[in-house]
Amino acid sequence: MAYTDEQKRQHILELQAYLHGISHQSQLPHLIPDGVYGENTANAVRLFQQQNQLPPTGETDTATWNAIAQAYRQEVRPTVLHLRLFPTGITAYAPGDKGSAVFVIQGVLQAIHSAFPAVPQVQSSGVYDTATKNAVQQFQELTPLPPSGTVDAATWNHLLAALRP
Repeated sequence: MAYTDEQKRQHILELQAYLHGISHQSQLPHLIPDGVYGENTANAVRLFQQQNQLPPTGETDTATWNAIAQAYRQEVRPTVLHLRLFPTGITAYAPGDKGSAVFVIQGVLQAIHSAFPAVPQVQSSGVYDTATKNAVQQFQELTPLPPSGTVDAATWNHLLAALRP
């Protein structure tokens, strides 16, 4: 199958997004991704190559692509630490539960309050109290989830989705 123009455009957009992200950490021009490998993209690539001891051609060969992707992963998108919120044997967090997972749930509820004012503010106490239950229940009423007031995996996924802009 041939390499289509759309595939090429997507790869250029990805490259430009990497360069844009890196530009906030290093001395590169702030490139706006547009899917066109024009003069601005070539200049940003050339500057990146100069800063990283690569031949400054302005062209993205394999070595340049790999270096840009690695710089992006290290400088812009560091490795995410995964928090295992639902360990084996726990099906949901409910009133009376305590601990760091409840702190996280309360923090997420606080973070989404501005976007979802129907979700009441809660205090970070690490204790799944009545206020936390009520906030979870109000949030669940805004979703297709049953308003149980407990946080199971489905509720957690909806809470995380609500954090996205």
